[in-house]
Amino acid sequence: MNQVLLLLIILAAVVLANILARHVTVIPLPFFLIIFGLVLATLPIYTHFQLDPSTFAFAIIAPLLFNEAQNSSRFWIGRSITNILSLAVGLVVVTVLIVGSGIHLIYALLPLSLSFALVAIVAPTDASAVNSIFEANPIAEEQAGILQHESLFNDAAGIVIFDMGLAAYISGQFSLTHAVEMFFWEFLGGLLFGGLLGVVIVSARMSLVRHNDDTPLIMVLISALTPFLVYLLAEELALSGILAVVAAGLVQGSERDKLRLNSSRMQLVTSNVWEIISGVLSGTVFVLLGLSLPAVIQALNRNVTANMSILGLTMLGLAIYFTKGLLRLVWTRYLLKRREKSDHVWRDSLVMALSGANGTITLSLAFSIPVMVNGQAFLLRGPLIYLAAVVILTSLILPTIFVPIILPSQVKQNSGFKWVKRMIQAGISDLRDEKDHPQEAQIVVDSLQQQLILDSTPKLRIERQIMRQTHVVERKRIKAMFDAGDISADEQKYYNKFLQLNHFSSDEKVWKNVWLRIRFSLHIGTMYKDLHRAQEAFLTAPVALEEVYWREQFERHGEDILPIETAGFEAVMNFLKTNSGTNGVETNLVRRFYRTRHRRINGGDVDADRVYQLFMRAFHAEYELIQRAVASGDISTELAEKLQQRISNDEITYIQNSEVYHQ
Repeated sequence: MNQVLLLLIILAAVVLANILARHVTVIPLPFFLIIFGLVLATLPIYTHFQLDPSTFAFAIIAPLLFNEAQNSSRFWIGRSITNILSLAVGLVVVTVLIVGSGIHLIYALLPLSLSFALVAIVAPTDASAVNSIFEANPIAEEQAGILQHESLFNDAAGIVIFDMGLAAYISGQFSLTHAVEMFFWEFLGGLLFGGLLGVVIVSARMSLVRHNDDTPLIMVLISALTPFLVYLLAEELALSGILAVVAAGLVQGSERDKLRLNSSRMQLVTSNVWEIISGVLSGTVFVLLGLSLPAVIQALNRNVTANMSILGLTMLGLAIYFTKGLLRLVWTRYLLKRREKSDHVWRDSLVMALSGANGTITLSLAFSIPVMVNGQAFLLRGPLIYLAAVVILTSLILPTIFVPIILPSQVKQNSGFKWVKRMIQAGISDLRDEKDHPQEAQIVVDSLQQQLILDSTPKLRIERQIMRQTHVVERKRIKAMFDAGDISADEQKYYNKFLQLNHFSSDEKVWKNVWLRIRFSLHIGTMYKDLHRAQEAFLTAPVALEEVYWREQFERHGEDILPIETAGFEAVMNFLKTNSGTNGVETNLVRRFYRTRHRRINGGDVDADRVYQLFMRAFHAEYELIQRAVASGDISTELAEKLQQRISNDEITYIQNSEVYHQ
């Protein structure tokens, strides 16, 4: 039960950290996750938290690398394979040899084998850790492609070298010949085995597609189980389970080329599921770092010596980061082949060096260091994890500070948000002149306008203030009608009750919703002596029911609510038209509320087929705008793809929830 509770708390922490990172963009997401982990460590039940290292490679590293591999571009890998292998294998090996030997000379307490293992931990890069920086300060396409795919292959190289160094330390023996043989056996053997097993799994999935058995449940479960199956089988054969998973992931990525537009729903669901899995696992690792860090520091303090102090380890961690960063700078400057010439070679190399940030894989490898070695507690585990943490935090902080300084900020003239607004406005404009079916057209227009509102994040306080103002405006209009003799005292009394209830339910708070459902169901059940109608009233949203209810009440008294509501509606619309000011987003929300009320109270049945046709017409207008913008060169193909993906998502959302728009 404790493990289940911890998992739930970690998931909650991942959610909260992602929300904070979206609003406080100057702080990278990993820092929020680490802070939540530190907070969690203050709870008595988790004060001395220790994670079983054997679960890390299997439960976290394998699925993360599998997803990274299946989403990799084989075009970019083939185009830049020389540079990728140069950084992912050549630079990693050189860094391990040079920095590892230096650590052993300076810090003799660490054996050479463990020094190599430590550098192998911090050698793999995590380019996604600084992607948010590149959104505001974009780098060249070639650099971005190399960084992305380097991080995939150097993970594997680092893991193999780490396993070799750790095995040498545990056994107390090191043979260069055996190490080379082991490297090639694990490296090449893992790749070949994973590739073959990936082909078998992909073939099985394609067979399911041909026999129409490609339901999302079946296909997603097979995809999710693949990295665990491949890893376990490879490890049983003494091959690199991680490299086998990477190879299987690359083969899995080829499945999309074969499917193309077949099994579209399955492909979308699978992609979304893996996006969630990857985000959860990545976030979990950083929360666990924060959760484990206090225990690691406490262990260091208990075993503190002149050669192993917190300050000394911190300085060593900084030295490791800057040394490997210097090697990376020189390597990218002189040993990378550039397809495109640049006037800022050193600047580009410095960006590549800073972009070698450490992240999830480094943390996962650090936590996979065994707690016991040869039957005794491994006292160096704490210092190694602490050193890895220092390198990770440094590699995240420095790019955040210096990359924006090095790269000139580029403000795109045609921002994505501006084109989203244009696109939605194109759909609205296409329906403005719809005269034959104005009621259904208004439903579609209101839904499209709501997209603009949500993108702009309305202020709830201002919206409520405008709603109070419109309530007063409508009450004044009704009083003026009574003073002019247009309505009776009875009509004014009951319409004001309608307005009071309408205003009460306008913000759709949960407690108000429940209370009104109970009130309407009891009232209607008592009035009509009909249990079925009472049940329908409870299951119907109050904002949709109250208009129908009050129309019926007026009719029972031989009166007509429609002219009164129309007069009030027009007064509110005129007020909003002349008083929108700078609060256009909030005003549109209020306007939409009154339009929906006016449509419902007039009681016309909505033609569901016509609503569908008008939605498709609006989406088509949006597509046409994007096509014209691409043809004229106003937007890039990349932005056009994102905009079209948004339209496709809107279409799918409408189709899956079409009944909502017919109420």
